[in-house]
Amino acid sequence: MINVIASIVQRYKLLKEIPLFKSMGWYPLQRVARRVQVLEFKKGEFIRKEGDPPDAVYCLVSGRVQAYSNASGGRRKTDVQFYRRGMPFGIISFFTNEPHSSTYEAINDSTIIKIEKSDLEDILKFLPQLGVELSHTLSSQLRSRMLPTKRNVEHRIISVYSPIRGTGSSTYAANLALELEQQTHRKVILVSISSSESKSADPDRDRASPHWQKQPVHLKDIVEDYERLQNSIVRGQLKIDLLNVVFDAGDQVLVDSISQFVTTLVSDYHFAVVDLPTEKDAIVMKTLTQSDIVHLLAKDQIADLKDLSLVINELTERMKENFNLDFLKVVVVTHDKSASTNLTEISHEIDFSVYARIPHISSGELNTVLSCEAMTICLPWPNSPYAMEVRRISRQISGVLVGLALGGGAALGVAHIGVIRVLEEEKIPIDMISGSSMGALIAAFWSTGKNADGLEVIAKDFEKPFDIIKLLCDPVLSLAALIGGKKIIQWLNTRGLAGKTFYDTRIPVKVIAYDLLRREEIVIESGSLVDAVRQSVSIPGVIVPVRMKDRWIIDGGVLNPLPTNVLVQSGAKKIIAVNVLQSPEQVMTGYLEEQRLLAEELKMRFKDSPREYVLMKFRRFFLNMITPNVSDIIVRTLQASEYVLAQQSARAADVVIHPDLSNINWYELYEVDKLIKRGEDAARAALPQIRQMLNE
Repeated sequence: MINVIASIVQRYKLLKEIPLFKSMGWYPLQRVARRVQVLEFKKGEFIRKEGDPPDAVYCLVSGRVQAYSNASGGRRKTDVQFYRRGMPFGIISFFTNEPHSSTYEAINDSTIIKIEKSDLEDILKFLPQLGVELSHTLSSQLRSRMLPTKRNVEHRIISVYSPIRGTGSSTYAANLALELEQQTHRKVILVSISSSESKSADPDRDRASPHWQKQPVHLKDIVEDYERLQNSIVRGQLKIDLLNVVFDAGDQVLVDSISQFVTTLVSDYHFAVVDLPTEKDAIVMKTLTQSDIVHLLAKDQIADLKDLSLVINELTERMKENFNLDFLKVVVVTHDKSASTNLTEISHEIDFSVYARIPHISSGELNTVLSCEAMTICLPWPNSPYAMEVRRISRQISGVLVGLALGGGAALGVAHIGVIRVLEEEKIPIDMISGSSMGALIAAFWSTGKNADGLEVIAKDFEKPFDIIKLLCDPVLSLAALIGGKKIIQWLNTRGLAGKTFYDTRIPVKVIAYDLLRREEIVIESGSLVDAVRQSVSIPGVIVPVRMKDRWIIDGGVLNPLPTNVLVQSGAKKIIAVNVLQSPEQVMTGYLEEQRLLAEELKMRFKDSPREYVLMKFRRFFLNMITPNVSDIIVRTLQASEYVLAQQSARAADVVIHPDLSNINWYELYEVDKLIKRGEDAARAALPQIRQMLNE
């Protein structure tokens, strides 16, 4: 904190910018100006802490402040409130004379007016109308605490930066801003900031890049002039507002004013997307440190990653304890798929996790032109890989992620394909997916680009009863299970997962497995997809567990047959869960139907159909020989308990799809058509709920 020595005139001007004092005349306001202090706080500094005495009332001139409670030992998101330009705080403590119930922390470099309690009491004697205004503010804040749904929403500054030319960072910034508006219907502004020294045409600019037609306004002319800043914004011509500014590199005054500039913008907008130039000068770096989120773009070539590492290291050093993994997101752009580098290698090279991979936009994907007096941009078609990935990123930023949980159930999991078909047909957005056992297998294939039709083709590898021998021809001399699992790995590889890792998925996927020795859930979200699926489908008593060092890894459905919790922990706000395990009622229905069919078979007479009679007797003899068997007993027992667990997990979902899979056994992979059809029927029945969830 710095106590700024400001003249009465300066303090008067600052007070005029605060709504609480704006309507006051010159004489009372200059009297107030004599009794206030001007304080400056750096990002991350505490203004007051919970439990501090009620010493003063504060008003935010520039910057942003968050208030939260530490009562439970940490920041509870439900208790967080945000204060922006012109907002007073500390009023509740002043009027109640109780210690501060919240901790106030500067989100950005902030300028704050402080009025000591004794001074404010004297001011209220000659300015009683100020007390009325303060009481209105107090009432509003108390209502806000009693009605959490009415609390103010966090506004975000998102900076897009690349130290390397030709990554398409401006294209990405513009598309991201447009998608944020499309997904949230909130106020969004795209701000282009460029250096006057590099204002010449970018040699890497292409049709997809935004072309600014309106001359930029100079940053120094608007950074401290709110009205001129407002007049420089282009409004109403696109769904987002636009601002094009230029700065002189090396202007130290501007460096010190960047926080005021960006926080003034975000006071009026839910999202301010700032497109920064490639130069790594003081103004660019200051803007990055004052942002809420930084998307750092790079090509997926090892040769270009040195500059990226330097930026990451510098931001880490500048921000120190304020640096966190939610702040910086590395986005890799693929320009040449044949020469692209594995994202695991890139993460290792820069010593930082890659957040997302987006493809380069080909000219053939551009089909929409948006144009206004300020800017023209060509957009890719909505279902292009580029647009879909930017859309997913925008949904994650804006907190409207939709997660899909696919439960375990052995062959019953084939019904997931029918659910996915309906979601695709109805264009239901899915931003992340989790899966246990068969749900993990379906999730892996779908996340790497297989649509419902492709999944059905894969499932029909086993549409005849004897096709399952493809997987069973891997017997093992083991007391643990019947199948070794090598044939499963071979089959997964031949069906398109060979060499694929979690970085190769089009949406994030979480695979659930279970550590038998530690009795704990394992969430797999990196490495080989084939290895992850093999671990998750290790049905006890059927498929040999996977041995990894001191772990015995088995079917994820044993502990978490419907992994909704993983989606919640990963940030999904709306969840669709698909439970394919049979309810007790469905099991009984299937049993009664089997008994009815058995009774019908037993009515058959040899003299009426000799061949069918002999086949029936042979089939019944064979089934009596192998039923019940150890594997069948184990799986049926597990599925009974897993159903109870899945019902509990379903409580975390907004929509639960539960197909009626009566009369189908857990091992009947050959019932492909029936399983897919029942999945489709259940998903169509749930569509009204899904649409309601998306609109909430």
